[in-house]
Amino acid sequence: MRILAAIDFSESSKSLLKLLETRPWPLNTEVTIIHAVDLASLASGWVDLSPYIESQTASARSMADEAAKGLMSKGLKASAEVICGSPRTVILGFAEKWSPDLILIGSHGLSGVARFLLGSVAKSVLQGAHCPVEIVRGPGAAPQSGLKILLATDGSVCSRRAAKSIAKRPWPRGTQVKVLAVAEPVSATPYSWYAGVQVVDRLQAELRKGAEEDVEWAAGILSTAGLTAMKKVVLGNPKASIVDEAKKWESDLVVVGSHGRQGLDRFLIGSVAEAVALHSHCSVEVIKDKSH
Repeated sequence: MRILAAIDFSESSKSLLKLLETRPWPLNTEVTIIHAVDLASLASGWVDLSPYIESQTASARSMADEAAKGLMSKGLKASAEVICGSPRTVILGFAEKWSPDLILIGSHGLSGVARFLLGSVAKSVLQGAHCPVEIVRGPGAAPQSGLKILLATDGSVCSRRAAKSIAKRPWPRGTQVKVLAVAEPVSATPYSWYAGVQVVDRLQAELRKGAEEDVEWAAGILSTAGLTAMKKVVLGNPKASIVDEAKKWESDLVVVGSHGRQGLDRFLIGSVAEAVALHSHCSVEVIKDKSH
């Protein structure tokens, strides 16, 4: 497994490194730590910033190398890259060349924190990356009792990839998985008077049955990896329901597909995935379809 870990030496980055150190990974996992030296805000035609850029780059490289050594002491193969440029451009550009299986990035960097909301760099990477992205929130260290993973599914290609992604990775002993599907209420339409209550009720029942089948499929995939999953189907708005369930269950990680059954945009993630990533209290991993 190839992991690209984007850091800026903020508290959020410390949590990310702690996550890398304490969460089990597949054998031969390779980690590249990447840091962008962003000095654009200091640019001036009247001042020679070369000495300052050199000192900042050298300092960043020293800290990034030290972080890589810390990971190597935990048995991971790790290296560090320090590149001058806009963080979002540097991270996405390196990911395009290196083709990681997963990008880890803190929810907020040195530019500030807003509770639950996502920083601009993290959001840009989430939207622009072609591989799964995990937005890291919280202390980072895996609980000794295991992780609580909430898998949100709707039976789409990306959701099924999310279930398979969880199934093929090692997790701490005691990890619990809950599979959640949200059946949206059948909205009133201009034709509801014509369709009648029975037709609306039948459609709602079919949507719930489909959600139950999606949950059963995902739970079956997880069982092949020895993971016993709790199953839950709720009626409501998917964005709010997933965030609410994660908070109520005190999840450590939410895993969701980047797009649902309503279609794909090649570069932008779907509205449900983005809303969960924006508002969840815990880490969120967004799984993408490799064909897009």
